[in-house]
Amino acid sequence: MKKGQMEIIGLVVIVILISLGMLFMAVFALSSDSSKKTFTRKGLASSTVSGILKLNVGAECPGQGSPQLGGDILEDCAIYFGYKEDSASSIYQCREKHSCDFFREISNEILNGTLGEQEKKYEFTVHLIEQKGATPKDLIEIIKNKGGCPKATISNQDSSKPFPLQTDAGLVEVELKICD
Repeated sequence: MKKGQMEIIGLVVIVILISLGMLFMAVFALSSDSSKKTFTRKGLASSTVSGILKLNVGAECPGQGSPQLGGDILEDCAIYFGYKEDSASSIYQCREKHSCDFFREISNEILNGTLGEQEKKYEFTVHLIEQKGATPKDLIEIIKNKGGCPKATISNQDSSKPFPLQTDAGLVEVELKICD
């Protein structure tokens, strides 16, 4: 009789241990999912900006070599930013537009075709800092999807961090924020 009771108590202890183990697994699985999402958003933001900046747009700029979107076009945009109304003022006449307008148009197409297709909220900004301590200027109008990233949800947004590009006009910073 006592032997049967001991076996039942042993089974109860095993069931309790298995239940506790499953509970800990569930807690760890749920918490690691959040950090995995954060890592994925950061990686996605960084790789998207890097891809945009390294894109060769020679086919869009006939007769002007093979300029890179981040190096040549963005630098031209920064240098000739003050002459935006006159599209002929910039060196690169891609799609017969000023380099700033062309950069925004291509970036918008890429972001809509990638992050927009995935229903992601994002904000893409490009600033020019002409000298140390100066107020940054927006080189292009901010590109947003689904209203962009609200300031109140900082915990659910990740950024590529500003990608710096040194130009003759000053420092250009490109940043992409992705949020849930």
